[in-house]
Amino acid sequence: MPETNTSQSLLRNNVNFPAFSDLPYENDVDPTYYVQGTYSFSPRQHWCFLGEIENNYGLCRVLLRAKDKDGQVVTIGMYTDDRGQALVPQIKEGHTVAVLYGEQHCFLDMTVGIRVEEPSIIRIIPCSLEQLLKASDEVCQKKAWVDGHKTDCKALVWVQWFAARNWGVFNRYFNF
Repeated sequence: MPETNTSQSLLRNNVNFPAFSDLPYENDVDPTYYVQGTYSFSPRQHWCFLGEIENNYGLCRVLLRAKDKDGQVVTIGMYTDDRGQALVPQIKEGHTVAVLYGEQHCFLDMTVGIRVEEPSIIRIIPCSLEQLLKASDEVCQKKAWVDGHKTDCKALVWVQWFAARNWGVFNRYFNF
């Protein structure tokens, strides 16, 4: 099992922060992410999909198009009770969307994306994916600490949120 919290950059860890193509499929049990219990499967560790918002569309529900760290553009469909309307004021092109425990889902139109049913597992982060990844680099964090940039950097605030959690051991679900 790869180490998760000691790497140079937490958010560049491809196990806990996978690109879309590395997310588990919703109808399969991926041993990277799940462990078999006595009667069922449960998460082995935590993971979070990160993507930069390219656009927002959808008549009945919010549908986001986001580019992951490998450059793949993926649809994120909001199947929450309010159909994603609570997120609308935060959605801006170029911001980052984070989805905890995202899984590959086949939509009725035969496209594959991420289906979000619980509003507590999705967050819009007001910076680009590249800014977020750069802020997670150890060198950038040290520089921000010295320069005083840490107080106004939205990316660094979220990097600290991610870094404060143990991504390698599952005890209970994380929520934003």
